[in-house]
Amino acid sequence: MMHRDERRRSTSKRSRETEAEAVAFVICQAIGLETGSASQDYIQIYDGDAKILTDSLAHIQKAATQILNAIGAGATSAPIA
Repeated sequence: MMHRDERRRSTSKRSRETEAEAVAFVICQAIGLETGSASQDYIQIYDGDAKILTDSLAHIQKAATQILNAIGAGATSAPIA
């Protein structure tokens, strides 16, 4: 969903994996699933860091919002800044 067309060509696998896992984390938190350190561990596997997350925040937020709305959880208080 996030990495189609031009966005896929303009990002590295490191960025794509970090972004996708960050979206998964936000969704899980918003619907009450406890994931422990799984997201953090996965992001570290791909050498993701705070800079990638900060640079990607708008994309992460947009994707998470779209997914939450699609599953009917958009009215919950998701930890999206």
